[in-house]
Amino acid sequence: MKLSSIPTAAADALILSLLLPQIAAMFRCNHIVADSRQYDLSALDGAHSVVISRDEGASFKNTTYTVDICRPLKKKGDVPKEQQCHNGSRVCAITRDIGKGEGNKGDIIEKVVPIAGDLADYGGKSLDPEITRLTSEDLPGDDNQGGLRLVLKGGFDDKTKSGKKRDQKAIITFLCDPDREGTEGEYDAEDKYDDGNGPLGEEAAMLLGRRQSPLFYRAEDGDKGDGEGEGEGDGDGEKPVGEIQLGEGKNASLVYESYGPSDENADVDILRLAWRTKYACEGRADEGGEGSSDAHWGFFTWLVILVFLGTAAYLIFGSWLNYNRYGARGWDLVPHGDTIRDIPYLLKDWARRVLNTVQGSGSRGGYSAV
Repeated sequence: MKLSSIPTAAADALILSLLLPQIAAMFRCNHIVADSRQYDLSALDGAHSVVISRDEGASFKNTTYTVDICRPLKKKGDVPKEQQCHNGSRVCAITRDIGKGEGNKGDIIEKVVPIAGDLADYGGKSLDPEITRLTSEDLPGDDNQGGLRLVLKGGFDDKTKSGKKRDQKAIITFLCDPDREGTEGEYDAEDKYDDGNGPLGEEAAMLLGRRQSPLFYRAEDGDKGDGEGEGEGDGDGEKPVGEIQLGEGKNASLVYESYGPSDENADVDILRLAWRTKYACEGRADEGGEGSSDAHWGFFTWLVILVFLGTAAYLIFGSWLNYNRYGARGWDLVPHGDTIRDIPYLLKDWARRVLNTVQGSGSRGGYSAV
């Protein structure tokens, strides 16, 4: 069936129905509104990663969780499809099995899981973002200043041991921290993405004596993270030390909290991240901060622009009308040209009257004090 054979109204309705899912799934990181308060997280654009390492005795399992809240992730270079998340992914988890000891064959990408994104075309669902404003009462601790909670959906894991596909979801808690940009302590992960904001490049890593990568993590590096279950080992490094976030661990701005089945639905896995940044602070938008002055200035700027465009449109249309209807030329083209031409004289006469009124009010007008 062709759209040309459908009435115009029906065609418009059909097109709108096709676009509604895409419109609903749109998430603009530079214009986030929660409880009538506006936030701008566009400074956190780009791929940001946390790397979680787990010593399993014979090998290490290193999982890189990468998130881009502003746009879909896109791997750098020519990477096989099976080694990257589907197009449209916003949160991606890549697990590597790293052999150790004699005879190890290097790292093997064991699993790739798209946790969140617009993945309906690949067997998942839409991003369906949810935004919740958090106050200091909603968060534990005395030093919390509120923030935002962002829920991203749409992901799936179809490589489970049971063979049953599991839905995935990411919950990112943005915590207000006026002293943090949001990129501090970020680990230079093995997985590279376009427009990434990782603070360490190859040259900086070379200065450290080795490439800072989860492929080079070993048990003696356990003090680099703050993960739970850390231990000293039994002398040969074979004792599991639990999950450890590589790099600065919990001192980093982006921190891994957990990944596992949801308490509400055991068939759904949830990745939880905490992200400390000044861009989650309300004061930047509604308490006299930078966002407040920018918002007011933006309103008056648009007002001036609209008045200017309206005046210009009126003059242009009026001139065109006078030319075609009356054959006017020169100054006669301008609508109400006589009035406009008299404006300087009218202003001069008005100023003279105001001056006379002010001068007159200074005298008693011929009356004497009683």
